[in-house]
Amino acid sequence: MVHVELPLAASAHTTGTYHRILDVAERLFAERGISGTSIRNITDQANVNVAAVNYHFETKEKLVHTVIERRFQSLENARSEALDEVQARCRREARAPEASELVDALIEPIFRHAETGDAGWLNFLNFVSRLAWEPGAEKYSPPGTSLEIFGRFDVMLKQAIPALAQDKARRSWRIAFMRAAIQQTLLMIAAVRSGRTPNAMAFVSDLNNLSTEEIKNELIAFVAAGLAAK
Repeated sequence: MVHVELPLAASAHTTGTYHRILDVAERLFAERGISGTSIRNITDQANVNVAAVNYHFETKEKLVHTVIERRFQSLENARSEALDEVQARCRREARAPEASELVDALIEPIFRHAETGDAGWLNFLNFVSRLAWEPGAEKYSPPGTSLEIFGRFDVMLKQAIPALAQDKARRSWRIAFMRAAIQQTLLMIAAVRSGRTPNAMAFVSDLNNLSTEEIKNELIAFVAAGLAAK
């Protein structure tokens, strides 16, 4: 196979177009959902033509997959490292993990990425938080690394809460509750910070009284207690 090097200027332009399309698609998917965002919406706001989207991604479905995968690796690497730290600490202290430190290992990296100042991360987190409710969501599986992380979490959760070890259905539902709580919290933070919460929502006026760090700590405590409930 002959390898052809692109001129630097052309290569930089292509790369810039590629990431601009992803950034705009990510933001629009977060705001409108996949079904509410057309390729024309993306090309208009990215200031590119449809041919550019077809060249880089071929189809809308492949574009969605690329948006999902682009940031997932960084997030899952951080989660994996956090679980490594929990395992190492438990070995040093000769004890089983606690539910709270396992939950922290999954939740803290999400908030850390969201607080980087990169608006793209918040768009991404809002997008994946609503992904399960998208029409045709079954087409958009998470990367294998994400499944591996939850597999590790499940193994360690059985150590943390022996009463759940032999009850896979109950354990799986509690993990589902945890994921739903995380997703809903991210969506609520975005709504509250942007002033887009419904006026009729109960206690909405109080939701801005906690910092993001305080919300994270409350979420970790809430989820850990739910996982360990008898």
